[in-house]
Amino acid sequence: MSVTKYRTAAGAPRWRVTWRLPDGRSRSKVFGTLREARAFEAEAITARTRGVVFDPRRGDAVTVASVYASWLATRQDVTPKSRRGFEDNWRLHVQPEFGAWPVTKVDRESIQTWVNAMDCSPRTKRWRHSLLRMILAHAVADGLLLKNPAERTVFPPLDLAEHLCLTHAEVDELARRCGPQGDIVRILAYTGLRWGELTGLNVADVDLARRRISVRRSMTQVGGTLMTGKPKSRAGIRTVPLPRSLVAVLAARVEGRARTAPAVTSPKGARLSRENWVRAVRWREQVTALGYPTLRVHDLRHTYASLARAAGADLRLLQVAMGHASITVTAHTYADLFDGELDAVAAALDARPTGID
Repeated sequence: MSVTKYRTAAGAPRWRVTWRLPDGRSRSKVFGTLREARAFEAEAITARTRGVVFDPRRGDAVTVASVYASWLATRQDVTPKSRRGFEDNWRLHVQPEFGAWPVTKVDRESIQTWVNAMDCSPRTKRWRHSLLRMILAHAVADGLLLKNPAERTVFPPLDLAEHLCLTHAEVDELARRCGPQGDIVRILAYTGLRWGELTGLNVADVDLARRRISVRRSMTQVGGTLMTGKPKSRAGIRTVPLPRSLVAVLAARVEGRARTAPAVTSPKGARLSRENWVRAVRWREQVTALGYPTLRVHDLRHTYASLARAAGADLRLLQVAMGHASITVTAHTYADLFDGELDAVAAALDARPTGID
């Protein structure tokens, strides 16, 4: 690899970086400053030590759409729901902007301009951008790019998450308002299960004698069809304790039924669809009447965390029960649950020995 200086017909200085591919063919790239040329040379050498050989001519002929198709074919590790999310994100947001571009022409400024123009929340901006970043990372791994231009995109700060948590009395009231299927409110609020984990329970997963639920799978609704998958993470495969108040609730659901049958079903006996349940209980109407018009079904999981902390549950035990991958996730997600404990810190400082300045 070499860097040589030359002048254009107009007399402007330019620096050409030249290198060879493994088959002996020569490639070059021109820069306007020596600093840019040296930086590229260093990156190319570093990439070559990792086994990545950059060929700009090949990259010029490959579109972002082609790289997306290649990348998606490698993602055998994702759930059907995640794959559907990738496909929708590509179709609605990334493809219209960059799909036809040669992958080598996508630069940091163009990506930043695209992100800046999005009319959505900071979190949604990150989600849309993440797909492009993964596609371009795949291009780097294939030697179409030397570095990923999406790695240094700047985003507005994330909005602070607001957790809506119900009290015991409010859980009872919401369950009553939801009618015959209101027991789902109690189950979610007192186990902390995600909806897909609840839907995925079989009768054999519910041990009423030991008061335990074994979370082994999660159901995901994709295009109106429920599909069986794994929990959100390895930590999601877990055992959840049952409060005594839920034993009778779940007994009514599972007793006398086959061990392989779904534990929680619709009135017709099928696995419970979130959309159908929300519609059947008139969820938005009920939570509005309760005084929480923006309450989501997932907020019942936050309710579980709040009630468990108020009852004195240790943070590490809460992490295990909720299926978080690490205690850091639990502490970060539910930092607001410690607000009431700050008074104890102040009280401890007030209790210092007298006579000390």
